[in-house]
Amino acid sequence: MGISIHYKGKLNNPDLLNAFCDEIKDIAKDMNWNFNTFNNDLNNPNSSYVDGNGHIKGHIPIKGLNVTIHPKAESLSFLFDKNGNLRNLLMMTYKNGKESEISNIFVKTQFAPIEIHITIIKLLEYIKKKYISNLKVIDEGSYWETRDKNILEEKLSFLYKKIDQIGNQISEIKVDGTDSPETILRKIETVLKKKLL
Repeated sequence: MGISIHYKGKLNNPDLLNAFCDEIKDIAKDMNWNFNTFNNDLNNPNSSYVDGNGHIKGHIPIKGLNVTIHPKAESLSFLFDKNGNLRNLLMMTYKNGKESEISNIFVKTQFAPIEIHITIIKLLEYIKKKYISNLKVIDEGSYWETRDKNILEEKLSFLYKKIDQIGNQISEIKVDGTDSPETILRKIETVLKKKLL
C-alpha cells in the first residue's frame, strides 16, 4: 500500500549521458536537493551479485545519480547502463535479475508533501521531452495522466485513512508475553480479515 511513481526508458542517445547527469546535478544544486553520483566503468562485463550476508560483490556497470528531493520521499534514481537504459540498482545486484525488474524504477512519495509528488512528475516530464522520449511513467497518484491535483489529493487521503484504520485495528490486538511471533501474526491476520475485507 502506497503512492509511488514508476518509470523506465532509454536515453535518446547513450552519448547524452554526461549532459543528462550534468543538467540534473545543476537542477539539484539550484533547488537545494541532495544527490550522489555513480561513475562506474560501463564497459566492464562482470556481473554483480549479493552474497548470503547481503553484501554486494563484483562490479556494477552503471553511471548516473540519485536525487533526494525531500527527506520524506524516496530518492529518484537515474542510473544507466552502457546502452543508455535506466536501471534499478537493487535489482541489478541480484545475479539473475529479469529485464522487467532491472528496468523498472520507482520512487515512493506518499509521506512527503503533495507538491513533492507534483515536482517529481514535472521533472520526469522535462526529462521525457529532452532526454528520454520513450520514458514510460505509471503514477499511482494519477497526476502524470491527469495533471489534476484534486485526484492526487483524493488518492492520498484514501491511503492515509486506510493506514490509520489498519493502525487502529492492530493497536487493539491483545498480545501477552508468551505469544510467539507466529501467534501474533495470526492474530493480526484474523483482525485484518474481519475488519477490513
